[in-house]
Amino acid sequence: MNAVLATIRELGAELVVICPQLPEHLAELKAKQTLDFPLLHDAGNAYAAQLGIAMTVPVDLAAIYAKFGIDLPKVNGDGAWKLPVPSRWIVDRAGLVRDVFDDPDYTVRPEPDVTVERLRGIV
Repeated sequence: MNAVLATIRELGAELVVICPQLPEHLAELKAKQTLDFPLLHDAGNAYAAQLGIAMTVPVDLAAIYAKFGIDLPKVNGDGAWKLPVPSRWIVDRAGLVRDVFDDPDYTVRPEPDVTVERLRGIV
């Protein structure tokens, strides 16, 4: 998303990422990836659950994560194997949701260029 961040801002919008990782892990990610947008902590996936996009990671996927040394319960600080469904929500200044992309297949992500295209259609 860094690649399209300037365009998003030129369109008068802002990019905010909300994820369950603990703040110290988010700070590490932000520094490592040199991200120039806020990463907000969603403790226990509570906000994701309110949006209906919190999911329990399937056992087979949790095993793959473990092979790569990824310990979601530790990184998220909540003891659960939960993640939000990869999503992109465009919310206007009045707080109305104008566009949503989500897919329970964690390998399918919202494309940055499509996000800009959708945003252009709204602003």
